[in-house]
Amino acid sequence: MELYIIQAVLGALMFGFGGVFFKWNAVNKADDNYFFVALYATGALCFFIDSIDIINQISGMSFFIMAAIVGLGSAGGNFTFAQGMRFGPAGLTSAFAKANIVIVILLSALYYGENITIREGIGILFFFAAMMTVNLKFGGNEKAANSKWFLIMTVCIILLAFRNGGLKVVNEMDLPGELVVAMAYTYCAFLFIGLIFKNRNRTLALGTSNGKTMAIGTATGLVSYGGLLFYISALKGGPASIVVTIFSLDMFFILLLSFLFFGERLNNNQKVGFLLSAIGLVLIGLK
Repeated sequence: MELYIIQAVLGALMFGFGGVFFKWNAVNKADDNYFFVALYATGALCFFIDSIDIINQISGMSFFIMAAIVGLGSAGGNFTFAQGMRFGPAGLTSAFAKANIVIVILLSALYYGENITIREGIGILFFFAAMMTVNLKFGGNEKAANSKWFLIMTVCIILLAFRNGGLKVVNEMDLPGELVVAMAYTYCAFLFIGLIFKNRNRTLALGTSNGKTMAIGTATGLVSYGGLLFYISALKGGPASIVVTIFSLDMFFILLLSFLFFGERLNNNQKVGFLLSAIGLVLIGLK
C-alpha cells in the first residue's frame, strides 16, 4: 500500500477522534469556552513551532487582517459546530459542516473566475439534496431534522466558509499560511479567554469540571494538528483527488465512533442525508 494512502487514512482517523471529542464536550455539558481556549492555545503553539524558521515573515497589515478573518471563521464555525453536536447526531453534523466547501467553490467561481466542473456541480446538488432530505418525513415514525440544529448548521457552514475561503485568499496573496493560522488561533484563544472572564460571575450548571474540559480541548487541538500534518504529507505524496476522497472518511469514523462511545444512531432520513453528503463530497474531491 502506498504511503500517502496510509497518511490520508491516519489523518482522517485523527479528525474523526477530534469530532468525537467535540461530541464528548456536548454530551457532558462542558463549558465551551474552556474547551476552545485549550484547543486554540494548543493549535497556535503547534503551528508556531512548526513555522519557527519563517517567523520573521510576520509583518504587514494584510497578514494580521487575514489572520483575523480566518480566526473569525474558525472560532464562529467551530463554536456553532459544537452547538450542532448538542442538538444533532455527530456523524450528520460533521457531514453537514463539510458543505462549507460549496460556498468556497461558488465564491471562487465568481471572484477568481474558476470553472465549476460537471462533477463538482453534481456534487453540489447532492449537498443540497442532503439538506432537503433531513427536513423530510419518510414515514409515520420518522422525524424531520431539529429546526434549531438545522439553523445552527446553516450558520456553521457560512462561518466555516469564511475560514476556508480566507485560507484560499491567503494562498492567493502568497502569505505564509501556517503563520496566518497560528496567529488566527492565537486570536481565537484570547477571544475565549475573554469570554471566560466575562462569564466568571455567572453560575453555570456544568456536567464536568473545567480542568477535564481543558484536557479534552488540548487533546482535540493535538489530534486536529496531527491530522492536518498527515493530510499535508499525503497531498505531497499522492494525487489530490485520491487524498481528498480518502480524507472524507473522517465523517464515517465520526459516525462509527459516536455509535461506539455514545450509542448514537441515525434514523432513515438522516442516513440518506448523510450518504448524499458523503457522495457530494467525494464528487467534489475527485478532479
